Amino acid sequence: MAITMTKGQAGLTGNSAIAYAMKQINPDVCPAYPITPSTQVVEEFSSYVADGAVDTEFITVESEHSAMSACIGASAAGARVMTATSSQGLALMWEMLYIASGMRLPIVLTNVNRALSAPINIHCDHSDSMGARDSGWIQLYSETVQEAYDNLLQAVRIAEHKDVLLPVMVCLDGFITSHAIENI
Repeated sequence: MAITMTKGQAGLTGNSAIAYAMKQINPDVCPAYPITPSTQVVEEFSSYVADGAVDTEFITVESEHSAMSACIGASAAGARVMTATSSQGLALMWEMLYIASGMRLPIVLTNVNRALSAPINIHCDHSDSMGARDSGWIQLYSETVQEAYDNLLQAVRIAEHKDVLLPVMVCLDGFITSHAIENI
């Protein structure tokens, strides 16, 4: 997907802004398992990989648990690592979140907030990231598309800072900020 920028601005959804920031960061590894409403992040970023716009090793995995496991392995080996998820996907990662923070790995995860379900619920709430609140991850919450973009760039610097060395989660509201089109 081509992004046309005029006079320093482009109308992007929150998910597109995250994918574009990931392109600019060019992480070494991105293990991913798409889940609504974060699917667009992974789809757009994988197109950057396929088009050769980045040299990221994109790993398609069989579950979110595997995505975070691959993030941990790659980060422990020294790679800059990013992924994205939502809702039940983050819940499936919970076991591994504690390992990532306990090992002080600077992984960056975008979480597009969505309710945990039963019965199925695709609406936005923060029950997914609040469930991971005490996992040792720094959490940054984004109110606008611009903040989502900015927070992702800052998350890498925060996570990798020698006095921090902790994983960082960038959160944005599912179907609200994730799908809203704003100039950035």
